[in-house]
Amino acid sequence: MTRAVFSLRRDRGETDLANSIVVRVSALHALILALVFAQEIVNVRDISTAASREAVLVGDTFYDLRRYDDEGTLDIRTHMAEYTRAVLYEEWPSLASEKALSETAWAAWEAAYSGILSLEPANDRQDVLKDLMVSQVRELSGLRRQRENAGLAGVHTLFLIAAVAGVALTSAAFYTYAPKPQNLFLISIFSLYTGLVIFFIFAFADPYNPPAPVEPIGLERIYAGEIRALAPPPD
Repeated sequence: MTRAVFSLRRDRGETDLANSIVVRVSALHALILALVFAQEIVNVRDISTAASREAVLVGDTFYDLRRYDDEGTLDIRTHMAEYTRAVLYEEWPSLASEKALSETAWAAWEAAYSGILSLEPANDRQDVLKDLMVSQVRELSGLRRQRENAGLAGVHTLFLIAAVAGVALTSAAFYTYAPKPQNLFLISIFSLYTGLVIFFIFAFADPYNPPAPVEPIGLERIYAGEIRALAPPPD
């Protein structure tokens, strides 16, 4: 389109100016893509870190409850197991489809938290363990909100406008070159690679859905064994 408008007035000066403009627009375009790409990578890393930390807290709390009183804390440990199951089988799919946390997981977390608060330590050992468990369970709530907020972030519409405009403007500035197959092929490579980067950005911006979903690997591993026995997976 640009060639059709300006081809009759093309000269050497336009070619030099076009090259200069292409370099500057391309640099700005690359900078925008790099910044947004880095932001989405950080977003994915934050979710992964939060999920890993969540798995550690679940495991620590579960086994601290057993250290506190094996028989007397069975109900609370069951709630922790139900919480883990709900996160794996309800909350993660819910974050992918509805961008929302699981109410079942919240209920299990609330029951476990209330149970720990109601514990009455009989000695210094139990007093220390209770303080640790209260702190650990409270932190779980913040990590869940962090996972939810990261999934809701997304990519701003203005970025999409800037990205498409950058491809269009950079390509348009090459109108001074003849539309030979070799030149068209090179421009196609540029457009294809830019599109690929934009695709990756949008993929990372939706961290709970394919093609690049964050998996709760830590929680899956901690769910094995005793925790799984107290709250078996749904049929």
